[in-house]
Amino acid sequence: MHSSVKQLTHWVAGLTLASLACAAQAVCSDDLANLPVDRSGRASKPTPAIDQEVAGMDPMTQLQTIAREAAKRSAQVGAARLLAEAADYDVAETRGAALPQVSVGATLGPSYSRYAGQTLKSGGQFTGTVNVSGLVYDGGRLNYLTQYRREMAGAARFGMQATKEEVVLEAVNTALERNRYRSQAKVYQQYARKMGCLVEALDQIVAEDRGRASELVQARKTQAQAELARDNALALSRQIEIRLRKLIGDQIALGDGVAGALTQGMDVGEVIRLLEQSSDLQQSKSQAEASQRYAEAVEAGEKPQVSWVATSAGAVQGDTKSLSVQAGLSVTYNLFTGGSDKAASAAAARRAGAARRQYEDLLNSRTSKTMEMQEVASSALDRAKRYVEVLKDSERVRTYTFQQWSQLGRRSLFDVMSAEGDHYNLRVAYVNSLHDAYEANAQLRSLGGGLVKWLGAEDQ
Repeated sequence: MHSSVKQLTHWVAGLTLASLACAAQAVCSDDLANLPVDRSGRASKPTPAIDQEVAGMDPMTQLQTIAREAAKRSAQVGAARLLAEAADYDVAETRGAALPQVSVGATLGPSYSRYAGQTLKSGGQFTGTVNVSGLVYDGGRLNYLTQYRREMAGAARFGMQATKEEVVLEAVNTALERNRYRSQAKVYQQYARKMGCLVEALDQIVAEDRGRASELVQARKTQAQAELARDNALALSRQIEIRLRKLIGDQIALGDGVAGALTQGMDVGEVIRLLEQSSDLQQSKSQAEASQRYAEAVEAGEKPQVSWVATSAGAVQGDTKSLSVQAGLSVTYNLFTGGSDKAASAAAARRAGAARRQYEDLLNSRTSKTMEMQEVASSALDRAKRYVEVLKDSERVRTYTFQQWSQLGRRSLFDVMSAEGDHYNLRVAYVNSLHDAYEANAQLRSLGGGLVKWLGAEDQ
């Protein structure tokens, strides 16, 4: 009789566990847990005003907004723009040196002179001079200097574009990292809710059968670990949010779908074809050309310098007035400088050679980086596709394991939680693989043509 009662008790407890577990399985569906997560880690509804604003922004529009705001707000871009404007003034200064130069001068004061033993003194004398000069021949030095300034101005403009590209890429990658950790937080939130439903079911079971208390402790521990992982992901997303707000300001409302615009990357052949058009390579090329023009200007400076000169001087001393005019050619040529001119020419030539090598090295490194990013993107997408297939099997395993534990008693609670943990860890790995691919695609876009042009932020 006692044995029959004991069997009946276990049967009722098992039936209670099965009914409660099945109810928990229905209530804790992942589809019902796909809500945004607030700062405390609880699922919450989006703020209506922000939700309405973001709802009308597709992923591409959000990326364009990020790019424009980052380029507009960046102090680095502003400084680079001022440097480019300064370089344009340098060109104007050098070009103006080729035009006739006019200068005037005047003196007023006492004078003292001695000539042929006679001393002449004057209490007050006014003297005025006018000098006009122009370049006749300088071996092309001034022309090379003007070309040098033009190339440097071009390098400064490309430098501004390269700085803007760096700022936009940083903003886009920061937005993608924010999206990564918010997606992770949602997965961990679903995991925590799943464990929470299991804990609720076990609470009621333990109330009837104290022998199952250890299972309740185990379920609570797993729930706490899921909540810790969720809170860590939320903390990281908030830290990244601060960095993003520094780049784009606080007035821009962003959703979690920015990554969708970077699902498709660029063909590696197209990227390599466009590499030499990128701003940083164009900047390096302009700097190399400028170094070559400067070396030619230094070499031309060793040649004779010929200018025409016209000078007029007038003096007034009391009632006496005088006027003198002189015009002619001025020729300057260094016969001996101790070898300093040859050393300066050789140094400039070496710097030009170094600049060319730097350009070649930058081109090679960009080509290598393009191949590397293509490999990262393709392998990450391949992993994501394989995770999809593994997740299908994982979903079946967790479903079967839960049924065998709750309905047939053939599995332990540890098996159930192990299956759940494996499933959600796979989902996090899937999220990471996707975002690795998104960031690699952003790098490829930046290398091939530029994110600034692709997102329409050129005029910011």
